Amino acid sequence: MRTHFTSYTLLTLIFLTLIAHNGVLMSPIHEKRTDSTTCPQTLTPLSTDSKKIIGYFPGYLSDYTRYGSSYYDNNYNYVSPSSIPWNITHLNWIAFGPDDVSNKNIPPTSKHVFLNKTIAYRNTNSIPVKIFLAIVLSGNININSNPSFANGTSSDRAGFITNVISFVRNYNLDGVDIEYPNRFNCGTWSNDKNFVPLINELSAALKSINKDLSITVGPIPIAGLNPDSVNFVNVMTTQINIINNLITPTNKTGPSITLDQTATIMNNWSKIINPAKLNLGVDFYGVIELTTPVDLGSLNNNQTISRNLTTTPFATSYSSDPSVYLFYDKCSFTLDKSIQLYPWYFMRQQTGPLINTCTAGNGWTRKFDSETNTTYLYKVSSNSQVMNSTTPVYEYDYISYEDPQSIQYKLKLITNNSYGGIAISDLYADSNDSEMLNVITSVFPVSYRNATNSSNSSSFSGSSIITIITIIAIVVTVLIFLYCCYACYKGNKKEVLIIESTYIYIKNRRAAS
Repeated sequence: MRTHFTSYTLLTLIFLTLIAHNGVLMSPIHEKRTDSTTCPQTLTPLSTDSKKIIGYFPGYLSDYTRYGSSYYDNNYNYVSPSSIPWNITHLNWIAFGPDDVSNKNIPPTSKHVFLNKTIAYRNTNSIPVKIFLAIVLSGNININSNPSFANGTSSDRAGFITNVISFVRNYNLDGVDIEYPNRFNCGTWSNDKNFVPLINELSAALKSINKDLSITVGPIPIAGLNPDSVNFVNVMTTQINIINNLITPTNKTGPSITLDQTATIMNNWSKIINPAKLNLGVDFYGVIELTTPVDLGSLNNNQTISRNLTTTPFATSYSSDPSVYLFYDKCSFTLDKSIQLYPWYFMRQQTGPLINTCTAGNGWTRKFDSETNTTYLYKVSSNSQVMNSTTPVYEYDYISYEDPQSIQYKLKLITNNSYGGIAISDLYADSNDSEMLNVITSVFPVSYRNATNSSNSSSFSGSSIITIITIIAIVVTVLIFLYCCYACYKGNKKEVLIIESTYIYIKNRRAAS
C-alpha cells in the first residue's frame, strides 16, 4: 500500500506543477504583454478568432517607404508584398490616390502591378485574408464631377457597376468597399438619394459572382439603406471634431473624437444595422495643430484652445518633409495648411515625439485624458512677451492621436457591444514593426500571423509550443493517473482475495478442531 501512496503523491505534485505553469488551466492561452516601457494593457484577449480586422492600404502609392523601396524610388520591382502586415482579416486596397483624376472614371484602367503581385503572394502562401477594391472618394476630388454619383440615372449606375465587376474579375478580388460620398455630412453632395439604389444594384451584381460588398460611412446613419445589401459597414469614427470645426468653425484645438462620441455614433448605427456587421474605424496617425499664444505653461487636460489658422504646424514645408501628411478639408476639397496628419510611424522614430509607446521625448509632453479617454502630445513651439505684462505666452504644437492606451477603450467598446470588429483607415501609417496593429491582435487574435514580423511571430510560436507541450503533459499525467488507479484497484482486489482465503482457512481449521 505504501507504493500506491507514493504514486498518488508524485502524481499530485506533477499535476499541481502543471496547473501553476502559466496558470494554464485558469488563464487564457494568449498572454498579456508585460513590457514596462509600453502602455499598460488591461484587456483579456479573446480566446477565438471572432472579430474582423479591416486594414485599408494605399495601393496607389509608387513610393513604398517601408515596404521595400526608398522614399523617392518609383520602381515597383523593389516592393515586396511579404512586408505588408497580413495579420488582419481583410485588406481594403485603395487603388487610386485622392488627387487621381481617374476618380471620374472609377475604377482606373492602369495596370496595378503591385496589386497583381500582392494577390499572387496571398494565393501562393494560402493567406486567409480577403482583398477588396476600396473605392475611396475623399480628398480634393469633388464627387459631384463623377457621373456615377452625381447624375443618378440607372444608365450611369449600370456603367459604373459594369466597370467595377470587370475590375473585380480581372484581379480576382474578394469584394468591394465603397465610401459613402456624404459621410462627413458636409451638405456639398447634390444627389444623396442616388447612393442607396447604387448600393442595392452593386450588391446584386457582386452576389451573382459570390463576392462581398462593404461600405465606409461616417457618423450619421444613411436613410433607406438596406442592411441585406451589405456584408458589413465600416464606421469611421475619426476626426469628427476636426470636421465639425471646419463645417461650423470654432477655431479650437482638442481631441479628434472622444470615446463617448464614438459610443454614441456606433449605437446610432446599430439601430439600423446588426451590431455584428459594424466595424469601428480608427486612425494610426495624429492630427497636428498649432495653438494661438496662450498663458498656460502646460496643458493638463485635453481642453480646447484657440487654434492658429495662418501658420503651418512644425513650420515645415509640405514638399520637403515626408513625415507629415497633407490634410484636405473633406467638405471644400481644398488643402488646409493649418492642420497636418502625423503617422504613428514617424511619431515613433528617433527624432519623433515618442521614445516608446507611452513616453514622450525630444521636448514633448504626453498626457492621457481619463475623462475623454484620449491621448495627446504638446510641445512649446515659441514664446513671446505681451506688452505691459511680465508673464510670457506660449504657442504649442498640439497632437491628438490614437495610441496603445486609448485604443484599448475602443476594443472594449467593440467587445462589450458585440460589434463585428475594427477598421484601420491606413495600415501604411503604422510603424514598420506593426506596433499599433499588434496591440489590436493581442486582444483580437487572428488565425494568421505575418511571417515577416519575427518578434511577434516568434513570441506567438513560442507561447503556442509551450501551451501544446503543457496540454500534452496534462493528458499523459491523467492517463498515468488512471492506469495507477486501475493497478491499485487490481492490487486491492488481490489483497482482498488473499484475506478472504486466509479467513476461510482459519475458520475451517477451528471447525475441524
